[in-house]
Amino acid sequence: MKKNNLLKVLTISFLIFVVLCWIIPVGSFSNGSYSKGAVSPVGLYNLINNPMVAIGAYISYGLLVLAIGGFYGVLSKAGVYDRLVEKYAKKYEGKENKFLVITIVLFTLLSSVTGATYALLILVPLFIGILTYMKYDKLTMLLATIGSILMGNLASTYGFEVVGYINHYLGMNNMHNVIAAKVILLVVVTVLLSLFAIKNSKRNDDKKVAVKETKKTAKTEKVVSEKPVKKATKKTATKKADTKKTAKKTTAKKTTKKKTTKKGTKAMAKAEKVIKVKNEKMVSLVPFMIIFGLFMIGLFVACYNWRYSFNVGLFEDIYEAVIGVKVKALGDLAIFAGLLGSVNPFGYWSITEITVALVYATLVIGWVYSVKFGDMVEAFINGAKKLLPAAVYLTLAFVITSVLVNAQSDGNIYNTFVNWTLGLTKGFNIFTVGLVSFVGGFFLNDMPYLVSSIASPLTTKITDSTLYPLVGLVMQTMHGLAMFVLPTSAILIGGLAALEVPYKDWIKYIWKLLLQVFVVAIVICFTVALFI
Repeated sequence: MKKNNLLKVLTISFLIFVVLCWIIPVGSFSNGSYSKGAVSPVGLYNLINNPMVAIGAYISYGLLVLAIGGFYGVLSKAGVYDRLVEKYAKKYEGKENKFLVITIVLFTLLSSVTGATYALLILVPLFIGILTYMKYDKLTMLLATIGSILMGNLASTYGFEVVGYINHYLGMNNMHNVIAAKVILLVVVTVLLSLFAIKNSKRNDDKKVAVKETKKTAKTEKVVSEKPVKKATKKTATKKADTKKTAKKTTAKKTTKKKTTKKGTKAMAKAEKVIKVKNEKMVSLVPFMIIFGLFMIGLFVACYNWRYSFNVGLFEDIYEAVIGVKVKALGDLAIFAGLLGSVNPFGYWSITEITVALVYATLVIGWVYSVKFGDMVEAFINGAKKLLPAAVYLTLAFVITSVLVNAQSDGNIYNTFVNWTLGLTKGFNIFTVGLVSFVGGFFLNDMPYLVSSIASPLTTKITDSTLYPLVGLVMQTMHGLAMFVLPTSAILIGGLAALEVPYKDWIKYIWKLLLQVFVVAIVICFTVALFI
């Protein structure tokens, strides 16, 4: 892939936004009432300043990507990564498509249930490594990991980052709203995704490659062996006498070499055996599996808002009890509050806490596997360098969102589009709500931003609160589809950069699947509408 491919796509997207700002007047909503403002163009200064502001505001997302790269750099240094990849690749040898489906189901299900999109990114390099070992093509690997996470968001069942925020801003308190429809949607799109991946996957045929290599080797050996024979035949007569004289000496030398070789071979075999046993002890996967398993479970729990979702305050109570512990001998010092610092309690973890926790997990794993601190730092830096382009592009994908989120008080052009689109029909209409949700993906690539932006006009336009679960379902499916194709989709852009997949190739590859998912989503939404 050309290195400037994604940069070109992101630049064109930003320039389209700039042109729209010169044409469409800004607008704002207050208690559902729309106020039209003036045209607010993006000037020459802002052409450079806006991306800089976006990088400053959303650099935490890029830092997480770098931390993920560093984490796997240390795993490779410890010998864990290679052994883990090889172990599971060999376990599913001959059953590669089974592993492909397991990968898709795992990422889609976790994304749908937890909504912890960026925490799931930590798992992506591991599965990419296994799929690479299995010789799958890059598009298939991208679809099975990043694509599955996006599909899980589209068919979110209990994910707080999607369903939780929709419920919060639309005034719904029940996370089980239209859950049957969401589960059906999740099952159907997961099946479609799996079938599409299997049908369109490409793998290197090892047998064909082996045959080609064998033929090339045989041909080369034939050519090489023929030339020396011809030369040797011409000189044989003149060298017979010399050969007889040196026969005894040569025989003696060969005998000595054979003895030495035998001793050397035995010594090398013994050394290799010792090294192999030593390495197997050093790279036991048990410690890693325990540490990493507990770490990921902890992340999923910590990133899920239990209070707003199910009115569970257990983790907040535990947090308050722990930081409230004081040591009288130290002048009533709140020792745990000092040790933990300003970390949020479980249920309120953000991208920052995920990154910090990942760095600590890296240090623990490096220590357990006896990696020297200097080597650990070097491996971390080298691993981070590999994902540097992904970190940069993912951060830049937030430029337009950054401009709208930090827009002046008189509003933004997306509000004007929302007001015009919703005004095309009276009351609730699936297509107008779907359109503002899809187009909203271009301006606001994160569901919390989107729903907070359009909740007011939607609840004003649609006064029947019994329709809100359906409104939420339409929003998540259409915005989810947008994240598969729009160049403002941060996680997609990051995945394309990491795997060096051209944006154009991705669109050509994915559009048929998205068309099927769109039809399924519309059918399910209309079916839900019949029963509300």
